[in-house]
Amino acid sequence: MKSAVLLLGALLAMAIGMPHAVHAGPLYKVTVIGGAGSAAYDINSAGQVVGSLAAGANQHGFLHDGTALLDLGTLGGANSIAWALNDSGTVVGTSDTVNAFAGFTYANGVLTALPDNLFSARDINQAGTIVGTGGFGDGVGHAYTYANGVITDLGVLPGIDSDGSFGYGINNAGKAVGEVIVGGPPNRPTQPFLYSGGVMQDLGDFGGIFSEARAINDHDQVVGAAGGPYLGDGNLYPYKAFLWEGGVLRMLGAMSPNGDSFANDINNAGQVVGEARAAQGVIRAFLYENGSMVPLESLIDSAAGWTITAANGINDLQQIAATGCRLGACYAVRLDLTAAIPEPAHLSMLGAGLLVLALRHGRRRRLSPASLRASFPAPAPTTLS
Repeated sequence: MKSAVLLLGALLAMAIGMPHAVHAGPLYKVTVIGGAGSAAYDINSAGQVVGSLAAGANQHGFLHDGTALLDLGTLGGANSIAWALNDSGTVVGTSDTVNAFAGFTYANGVLTALPDNLFSARDINQAGTIVGTGGFGDGVGHAYTYANGVITDLGVLPGIDSDGSFGYGINNAGKAVGEVIVGGPPNRPTQPFLYSGGVMQDLGDFGGIFSEARAINDHDQVVGAAGGPYLGDGNLYPYKAFLWEGGVLRMLGAMSPNGDSFANDINNAGQVVGEARAAQGVIRAFLYENGSMVPLESLIDSAAGWTITAANGINDLQQIAATGCRLGACYAVRLDLTAAIPEPAHLSMLGAGLLVLALRHGRRRRLSPASLRASFPAPAPTTLS
């Protein structure tokens, strides 16, 4: 009987763990991380979350270490924002100083400014390599990486008379993504880039003028938003969430006809989170997997009363760093995956498994062992990039 129980457990785990393109019930519970006016921007494999919280009339970066919310303070100015963290708990972000901006790290209780010319720190990988934007003497900002005291200017696209670039994401192989300015005033159009092996590569667009890459996973899958052509509907600069992989740029769609969408993060399972304009122009967070874009609200118990307006980070355990609103206030929240209700297709598999169990139990056979951001509105300081 013990072996039968083990097989039943394995079948249940398979049914729950299989991709859920059509969900039979709520899959996430909402855990509030910060107070009213806070927003969450990244999450690591331990479920630690960073973002920004209300500090009087200003905003400060925060770290929620799993038990407590820590206000990270500033580097002498009024505002700061924590953009990302790695699995070691090292946080990176941007802060006002007395008269400028500075990238920072936070580790072991200490907030440390990066070198003076690195005025934004947007992401950090497990080795501690940071990506962001800095000044390099030409009057415009360039994307950079910073590791072991060495700054690497990522420059701009070759052959382009560019006004600069911005670094947003980095994977564990040190490959970085962001956007590069490819034209001058008045629009200053941008393109998404991938920086790898010392070369900046243009990832393309859908025919529009504003595009950027926001995140990259360890399989070199890149997500962001790419501009599309004007459709005559009053939206002058439409854009769609994209997934770039192996040289191919793919549109992920939207949640309303001709609606905008923006992808913010991707985990190593290829699950994407971001925001999209739903009906009547309302902005709602989404989860994209198995070819489908699903509103995150549809994966939460509706009786809880939450609207999820932004999803900025997802880890490999499928926990999501998000912003949720309820009763007129918005909060940094963590969405934690719960045990899913098996879908109909999974139930048929489970039924077949139970039949096998019955037959095998009758013969008492031993069973063998069973072997898974700045361009979209968000409650963040607009002056901190």
